[in-house]
Amino acid sequence: MFAFHIWLYGAKDSSPRVVADVFNEMRIGLICFFVLSGYLLYGAFVRAARRQAGEVSLGRYFARRAARILPAYYVSLLGALALLGAVAGSPGVRLPDEGGLTLFVFFAQNYSGDTIMKLNPVTWTLCLEVAFYALLPVIGLAAYHLARGRVRGQLVLLLGLVAAGLAWNVSGHVLDWEQPATKALPAYLPYFAAGMLVALLVESRRQEDRPLRLTPAATWATSLAGLALVIGNAWWHIASPGPAHDPVLVALHDLPAGAGFALLIAAVVAGQGVSTGWLRARWLAGLGVVSYGFYLWHVPLILFVRETSAREPGAFALAAIVTPLAVAAGAASWRWVERPLLEAVNTRLTRGREAPARARA
Repeated sequence: MFAFHIWLYGAKDSSPRVVADVFNEMRIGLICFFVLSGYLLYGAFVRAARRQAGEVSLGRYFARRAARILPAYYVSLLGALALLGAVAGSPGVRLPDEGGLTLFVFFAQNYSGDTIMKLNPVTWTLCLEVAFYALLPVIGLAAYHLARGRVRGQLVLLLGLVAAGLAWNVSGHVLDWEQPATKALPAYLPYFAAGMLVALLVESRRQEDRPLRLTPAATWATSLAGLALVIGNAWWHIASPGPAHDPVLVALHDLPAGAGFALLIAAVVAGQGVSTGWLRARWLAGLGVVSYGFYLWHVPLILFVRETSAREPGAFALAAIVTPLAVAAGAASWRWVERPLLEAVNTRLTRGREAPARARA
């Protein structure tokens, strides 16, 4: 997504058609974000639904979700206001009016045409994340009470989410819905569900004492199949005549990429060998730690650097300047905002769990 935004704000108007097509399709990096969220968060609900663990504590769940995203998000909003306020009126800088700022506080900017994609545009994805956080316990209850933890029942439930998302996409196209509707959670449910399906497979196998393990060859095959789906999705969008003439595109959107990212996650989780071993590199793990702050800060920094440079930088120069700044912002966010709050909340929750045991003792 960083490369996509560098191109979008730094080289879009001067790129040859082929280059523009390639960089435009880097937008599907956000699909991986949604698939990964579905995988990481649904596992606890699978274990609870299959009666292999206690019910998920909603208090603990929401406390941890809030600690993970809220503090860094609010700090980044203040930073975006400062950076973009200094270059207000420049191309790509779209600031909401004072009344619209309230919507950003409550992750509601996606629900108004006056605020969606304004201020820090990437935060529209966090609105979807927050909506998914709220919906997930409901899905977990359905898995527990309706599917009764059975794999087949949960499979039907998750495939139903995919079908609902595809129906939403078709309805949006046919009825010519505006952006607040087409960027709402239902349109992205298929990608979350793809990750949740991986969680269902992994956790179900683990609880049946036959954990999912891929041989090195199977890991390669799964990884290559996932990569082929992601690249194929990009090629399909480049070659397609567009939604007006491609009904499959209208319905599926980026679902092939979602399936591809799900396969890649399965390969990383259950695989072995060199095809996924490189992901354990220390520098890459370090970038993962600071990635949330990097994501929050990189677009305001791109716009600020572009507009305050003595001469408008090209894409490579812009990337060279912004990359260390965004990494530093992400590291500072992790060191002084995210980690302290996460540790404080986890400590408090651990003490709350241990207190009844001490009382019984």
